[in-house]
Amino acid sequence: STTTSIAEYLKQLLRDKHNVSTCAPNTFLHCERLLNEEIERVRMEMIGLKAESPNSSFLASLPEPEGDKVQIIEKVFIPVNRFPNYNFVGRLLGPRGMTMRQLELNIGCKVKIRGKGSLRDRKREEQLRGKQNWEHLQEELHVVIEVEDTPTRAQIKLEKAKDEINKLLIPVSEEDDELKRKQLEDLRLLNG
Repeated sequence: STTTSIAEYLKQLLRDKHNVSTCAPNTFLHCERLLNEEIERVRMEMIGLKAESPNSSFLASLPEPEGDKVQIIEKVFIPVNRFPNYNFVGRLLGPRGMTMRQLELNIGCKVKIRGKGSLRDRKREEQLRGKQNWEHLQEELHVVIEVEDTPTRAQIKLEKAKDEINKLLIPVSEEDDELKRKQLEDLRLLNG
């Protein structure tokens, strides 16, 4: 089947990457970069994540660009105080960050998780809190959306991104969580 052949191709790519990096570490940098890009592309393909082409639904529905580009940055706070035991970060990121990457590709924005609890390593987070470039760790857990486009298009992209993120911030029980089921299936495929 196609999935089997893609899985075999991915296994071969991973073997090649291992061979290149162990044979002569830091020697074939371009080769390693190309292998990493291809591995990422194949992983995304395996779980059905493909960027919408510029001619597809949301991006195609945007009005023609008018004016100079602007950058809009907005925060969406994660309701960790109301739902302290819910894994919002995992839900937003998905397996290997693919849920978030898919959102970025389909909407044309950048999305980052910031604030208290955004780092995996709690000790490191405590060490970094208050230091330059880590000021966000003083704030509550949130998602930062960055959009760069002409004013009208940027606002439409921002609203779409906020809408999609807010959908992911609605806690769902384990048995009713279709997204989590899909993420676990994607992870199973990625791990072979």
